[in-house]
Amino acid sequence: MKIHLADSEYWDVLGKDFQKLYIHELEVAYKEVAVLLPFGSPYLNFFVQPREYDLIDKTHDAGRTYNSEFIEMAFDPKYYAKQSNEVVRNHIRVTVYHEMNHAARFNLGIWHASFLDDCILEGLATVFERDHIAPPLWADYPKNVAVWLKEIEDNMDTLDRTQYLYTHDDGRRWIGYKVGTYLVDEAMKNSGKSIEELTKLECKDVLRMSKVVKV
Repeated sequence: MKIHLADSEYWDVLGKDFQKLYIHELEVAYKEVAVLLPFGSPYLNFFVQPREYDLIDKTHDAGRTYNSEFIEMAFDPKYYAKQSNEVVRNHIRVTVYHEMNHAARFNLGIWHASFLDDCILEGLATVFERDHIAPPLWADYPKNVAVWLKEIEDNMDTLDRTQYLYTHDDGRRWIGYKVGTYLVDEAMKNSGKSIEELTKLECKDVLRMSKVVKV
């Protein structure tokens, strides 16, 4: 594992102690997840960039997994500079847990073709971070989540993936994440398998175990 810090004037503003804290907490989180998901790649690269754009507005940070060995982490330096070490630590940990779950699946060569597959991908990572660290905003699905699932199934080939993953025109947020979390919860309940065990399975197997979607 390697950590690559993007060149940025913000590191000077944040200071050396902050940089050391960030690197330390990322390394600790990585080691924890590597034990839980030993089927991930040992050649993982984290690219870290302090910036003020392309972030989740509610959390002031973001993570993105490009493949089994490349994870991008970004955060708002002005927001982080005002937070306690504990808040910074929690932000780092939930992001690492979520993104490393993606990377581990990619390392197994699991393909996510349909939007419903993407929902499973995000649901697995969301449950993984929720159950090991803390529940993110996109883990809290509504009582009528089955209606959202039916909406996705009915419009699978025509829906706007960006709207259904992030912010919909009607005001709903993280629809795909919440539907995926619901499906993974049902699969865990019905199969008795752990989130780590489900992470290794093909999407169709998780869907079958959920007993909610016909596969």
